[in-house]
Amino acid sequence: MFQMNKIEGNNMQIIFKILLMIALIVPNLVADDTLVNNNDVIINSNLEELPDAILKDLDKKKVSIASLIESRPTLISFWFLACEPCKKEMKYLDEFNIKYADSGFQVISINTDGSRALSSVKPFVNSKKYSFRVLSDPRSKYQRKLKGTSCPFTVMVDHNGNIISRHVGYNPGDEKKLEEEIIQLIDNAQADTLYLKTRPKTPDSKSSLNGINSALDNDDK
Repeated sequence: MFQMNKIEGNNMQIIFKILLMIALIVPNLVADDTLVNNNDVIINSNLEELPDAILKDLDKKKVSIASLIESRPTLISFWFLACEPCKKEMKYLDEFNIKYADSGFQVISINTDGSRALSSVKPFVNSKKYSFRVLSDPRSKYQRKLKGTSCPFTVMVDHNGNIISRHVGYNPGDEKKLEEEIIQLIDNAQADTLYLKTRPKTPDSKSSLNGINSALDNDDK
């Protein structure tokens, strides 16, 4: 009798362990399914918001970075005159700024030359007839704020003002990767805009109350 009770006790322990394992595993399986079923909406908890700054343009007018972004996918590029890779990259950035302007995309170019070379920046920009806006960050304060230490330094910003990626340096072929990222930024912005335009309107509390009252009046009749 004692032996049978002992066996039953062991069986109960085994069953308890099995139930405990199931209880631990099932929630994880449900969570995994949730991620798979909602892979069209990716929430990144590590998004970094682009900090604002007041910089001057080449006409010495103060400009807010936030006011330039205005819900537009943006590429911010830091450069200086003696940087040859910067100039090579800027050629493509100018093309992208023109090519994707109708899609809301823009390039913001920020020069980091000090006061001695600053007088040569505007003539250089005018000679190249760049289509993008050029600002000045003579002490590289804003560049360092964005964690940049060398040039060319490129920051990709989405339409919500979040930093998506950073790129340091330029080698031939890098422009293809940048263009792919630009297209992705534009696609994401257009998807959000489409959602805002097509999502069902939620009736306010007043209109809902009026609807209920009308229904009650009809029932009384």
